[in-house]
Amino acid sequence: MLADDHNIGRQAFCSYIKDTQDNMRVIGEAANGQELLDLLVKVQPDIVLLDLEMPVLDGFKTLKIITEKYPDVKTVILSSHYNEYYVSELMFHGARGYLSKTSFSTEVFRTLNEVYSKGYSFKKGVTGHIVQTLIEDKKLEDVIGSKELTAREIEILQQICDEKQSKEIARTLKISFNTVEYHKKQLFSKTNSSSIVGLVKYAIRMGLAISVTGFYVGITIF
Repeated sequence: MLADDHNIGRQAFCSYIKDTQDNMRVIGEAANGQELLDLLVKVQPDIVLLDLEMPVLDGFKTLKIITEKYPDVKTVILSSHYNEYYVSELMFHGARGYLSKTSFSTEVFRTLNEVYSKGYSFKKGVTGHIVQTLIEDKKLEDVIGSKELTAREIEILQQICDEKQSKEIARTLKISFNTVEYHKKQLFSKTNSSSIVGLVKYAIRMGLAISVTGFYVGITIF
């Protein structure tokens, strides 16, 4: 579904998807957030492409409602402006991706496909602002001490956040593939997550993108 108050642009984009993308289909259009929410009551898409600046109900408020009521719907934000701090805030409220209105079509469809397959798509650099905020808001001993996770599990979680696969994590940490898989199962269980996206969101929320030695790790999650 696509929500954008610029009718010509929205309709042109929908037509372009129909003519050029075999693996995508627009199942609903809306000119504001309220119209979109009315559509979502009837049917939920895989992805919502959501403009931030709309009348009646803006994109930010709409995002928070979608995240609460329809957690399986992946929302990609569309805006004329890019600010890493603002994008970080959107991510905290459930956004799975961010696109500038000046983006080329190749970037738009790459992002949509990545969100569909991986669950998220963000430019590198956004996470740095999130981690820095968490460092400023929480003392390291409070972050580590309040967790049930072991030091090794935190280490592996950081590697997962850096988009590394199990084989690569095993090589980096000099442990076996089976050991990595065991710790991943423990992470899913302890964090009550059902996917890698859930683990990443947990790490961001809890400030675990910090090394157990107390030094900042320059991780780029997305």
